Amino acid sequence: MLPLISQLFIYPIKSCAGIAVSNLHFDHKGPLYDRRWMLVDAHSGEFLTQRELPLMAIILTRIDNGRVWAEQTVDSELEKSFCLPVEGSLQDVAIWSDNVKGLDCGDEAAHWFSRILDRECRLIYQGECERAADLKYAELGTKVSYADGFPLLVVSETSIEALNKECIDAEVSARNFRPNIVIAGTEAFAEIDWQGLIANQVLMSVVKPCERCVIPTINPETGLKQAGILPVLLRFCRRDKKIYFGQNLTFKYSKGMELSIGDSVEINSK
Repeated sequence: MLPLISQLFIYPIKSCAGIAVSNLHFDHKGPLYDRRWMLVDAHSGEFLTQRELPLMAIILTRIDNGRVWAEQTVDSELEKSFCLPVEGSLQDVAIWSDNVKGLDCGDEAAHWFSRILDRECRLIYQGECERAADLKYAELGTKVSYADGFPLLVVSETSIEALNKECIDAEVSARNFRPNIVIAGTEAFAEIDWQGLIANQVLMSVVKPCERCVIPTINPETGLKQAGILPVLLRFCRRDKKIYFGQNLTFKYSKGMELSIGDSVEINSK
């Protein structure tokens, strides 16, 4: 079996639930709609993630007629759905070591998300604000959304299946690792040697293995931690006292570029 794209995902709000899609369309920052919003602490402006707020995993997202909606089921007194604004006042916010700009989506959005998470927060939209990828790994001029550091993340379906077979009292799927691209038809854990990918004339460069934190151990359905996953990750994915799974990618942008489920993938390895 030749390598091919088996699953594709976007995550409109950083660290909230993603959307399985059949195609990825791009602008110069990455897949459209991917990590274009993020939640920040209302007082410090620091970004919030599942690492500290696991309930973010069960805030669902959907796209309807070009607008993104968030959905919740944890607060019966709150509106179930909220349409994400695409305008607001310019604010200084922080993501990891990056001090960047974003548009504060207003008090209604802040109230909706704060009620769900029991944490005072603000919703920030990136809009036309720019953010550069880490120049230690990416080429000068590489732009990125509010993703952790790079425009794309790829994982191997075969590697996920190998991990899942070893998990006891837990189940792991692609959703635990929050990739954009899942590739089938490779050897398990072969992705550690990947250097570049080409699919549908989209050229992608492997820039850095993805270092993992607690997020893959969180059940994406419930927001609860699954104790059986970490020992398996330590067994199969530990190197230099850290856990790595998947590869971060940059890409060469061209207008109209697209990736689709079923696209064959040419892989360049070491």
